[in-house]
Amino acid sequence: MPPDSKKTLGRPIQVFRYRPLGRRDIFTLIIPGSLSVLAPLLYGFWRLRQGLLNYGPVAAGYWSRPWYILAVVAALVFIYAAIARIQSAGHFVIVYEGGLGLKLKRRHALRWEEMAGVSTETTGYHFLGIPLGQGYQGMLHPNTGKPIRLTNAIQDLPELLTLLKARLYPRLMPHLKANLESGQWIYFGPIAIRRDGFALRKRGKFPTSQPVPWSRLRRLDVTSGYLVVELSDQPHRKLPVSQIPNVELLLQLIQLGVNT
Repeated sequence: MPPDSKKTLGRPIQVFRYRPLGRRDIFTLIIPGSLSVLAPLLYGFWRLRQGLLNYGPVAAGYWSRPWYILAVVAALVFIYAAIARIQSAGHFVIVYEGGLGLKLKRRHALRWEEMAGVSTETTGYHFLGIPLGQGYQGMLHPNTGKPIRLTNAIQDLPELLTLLKARLYPRLMPHLKANLESGQWIYFGPIAIRRDGFALRKRGKFPTSQPVPWSRLRRLDVTSGYLVVELSDQPHRKLPVSQIPNVELLLQLIQLGVNT
């Protein structure tokens, strides 16, 4: 971390490290990567041998060359993936009293005041209809700059996301509630709300001049990773929760402060 991070962010609360190199990487990286290199390499060698035995060196080189090129490309991809995995094993996220310290592609620090929100996504994994478990991802949204992705390579990622929300939401809620009570639009990714209605983003824009009245809303809840918005006179629309910062605050504000 930067030399003054402890002074500016206060006392560290918990450290969340990325998954270290281990047995799992043998099956997810080493074996698939080795096979992706050896398969075209061995097939190219077989094509070379068949060509030399039956048609001569020109045909043999012509038949085997594409497979050698494919093996080289696969080797470069494998090496890049291996280097990235080794580097990620040293990444971490530290939760401080005053913000976050991160070592991802680079080291940087964020105070709570510099964060606009966090979004989460839960993905279920299946094989032949058999559930294999769930994967989690998070997205940290700073006030300025690009969002920061938090992948399930972080150990105890659900705990980290829960801790982030517990620290961040109490700071955001009073400001959001005050804006709602004053009649302002509040934006949550693809949905915006106001006391008298809401708007859904279409083609990158919000039709905020004519909000949809709350009286037309039949259903709004989170189901299977989507925010389901159903109106009384239109088919329902599903918005990915991963694109909605602070979805829990959105639902609270709708319950507390809108005119239905």
